[in-house]
Amino acid sequence: PNNKYGLTKKELEVLSLIVDGLTNQEIAQKLVVSLSTTKAHVHSILQKLYLTDRTKAAITALKEGLV
Repeated sequence: PNNKYGLTKKELEVLSLIVDGLTNQEIAQKLVVSLSTTKAHVHSILQKLYLTDRTKAAITALKEGLV
């Protein structure tokens, strides 16, 4: 995938799950990490993509070929 935003492998994995429509809690369970870790990844993704919400992140991920 194209990754000009400097997203880590884990952030790309979380972003893919956001695109799939999973909640933070569902992402945490699927990746076997804490909810706070998931929230930190989501926050970092939004910062790196210069976005304010996860819906926009999902749209950007699809448009930019990140997932």
